[in-house]
Amino acid sequence: MKLVVNTKSKKQAKVVKGFLDQLSIEFMVVQEEDAVYKTTPKKPPTKKEKQVLDNLAQSVDFVKKYTKGKTKTKSLNQLLNEL
Repeated sequence: MKLVVNTKSKKQAKVVKGFLDQLSIEFMVVQEEDAVYKTTPKKPPTKKEKQVLDNLAQSVDFVKKYTKGKTKTKSLNQLLNEL
């Protein structure tokens, strides 16, 4: 089990260390750059994942333009007539 604590000061870090010591919980102090959750290497997305991300980005852009009134949508009947 991992517990990540981000303290704002050295005083808070001392308090957390003291608390864990009193409970007889073993712990290890790690610097932010070396934190476990940051050490996993990121792999590039696969082609399918990239396609999904691109489609999602285009959809978000369309919704943003629509809410600003910069684009208009077609009705369902118009879309079906095109098919």
